[in-house]
Amino acid sequence: MEAMTQSSESPPKKRRLFFVLSGEHTTLPAAEVEAILESTGFGSATLSRSYRLLILEAPEPALKMISERSLMYDSCGVVLGECNADLDQIHQLVRNLPIEDLTRDSESFAVRSVRLGGVNKTLRRVDLERSVGSFVKQKVPRAKVRLSNPDLTFACIIFETSFLMGISSYSKPSGLIAPRRPRKRPVFHPSTMPPKIARCMVNLARASPPGTFLDPFAGVGGISIEAAVIGCNVVAVDASLRMLRGTRKNFNHFGLEALGLLNGDARHAPIHDLDAIATDPPYGRESSTMGAKASNLISDFLAGAGGCLKSKSHLCICSPVEIPVEDYARESGLKMREKHLAKVHRSLTRQFVVLQNA
Repeated sequence: MEAMTQSSESPPKKRRLFFVLSGEHTTLPAAEVEAILESTGFGSATLSRSYRLLILEAPEPALKMISERSLMYDSCGVVLGECNADLDQIHQLVRNLPIEDLTRDSESFAVRSVRLGGVNKTLRRVDLERSVGSFVKQKVPRAKVRLSNPDLTFACIIFETSFLMGISSYSKPSGLIAPRRPRKRPVFHPSTMPPKIARCMVNLARASPPGTFLDPFAGVGGISIEAAVIGCNVVAVDASLRMLRGTRKNFNHFGLEALGLLNGDARHAPIHDLDAIATDPPYGRESSTMGAKASNLISDFLAGAGGCLKSKSHLCICSPVEIPVEDYARESGLKMREKHLAKVHRSLTRQFVVLQNA
């Protein structure tokens, strides 16, 4: 009986977590966080979304997973409390927090503030940081203020007419993406997705390492590289042997390995039982469709995609909004989970469509 008690594990307790998002797009960053949590089995309940701020309920270890997988977040952590963005109410909130318990294992701390959306200009960040830091110091005199690499960072977030205080657990390192920008790679192509968007597509497809991931229109490997970086077994397919050679050079440059680099037709993918697909088929002036009409290419690809994916697995595809991806998916037995629009320029609006296999 004792052995049974020791071996049983209760599910991790859910906490209120905050994510300060990077803000390049109105919906993609939050959708990426939610997709990662779904694909990794953490489960979550979204409590609120506003400009660049996502608050949800999930186990605290989910923060580490997001920090490792997402490129569209700036910082994340545990929510301590919320109130109106009024200095008196903020002081009352801080007074009621168990600061002594929160700082028990910390010898130093810092207070960082951020204003999201340009609101509440009367609440000065420097005053906020100074006053919150003073309250912490009064409650825990032994704790030292350290602006560089503190043991504990209190996050003060001003958004809309509200204020959120939390403990910041992870921040995205500066310069993380710079070495993988398309023009930094040995082989460049102007149609290549930038790393943030490419990684987001991989995550929207619910790719989870070490699962098998396919980009059937790989080009020079923009999306495939991001899937490989997070640990997926990548298969990259392209109809152009020249493009595929570019993918190989780029993979070698970053010390990455692929499960397969295949020269072939995406409409007849030579691999099945895939865990995820993410792809950006050719459609612009800088891309070659090898003589096929872009809409027909996408329609034919989606017609066979269900046969390549495992049951309940996902596919994320990017295309011009004029291409009726939803109709093609419905005809192919794929279910649409979500869609996000992004205007590139006056004549091009992209759609990022997430589909699920039956």
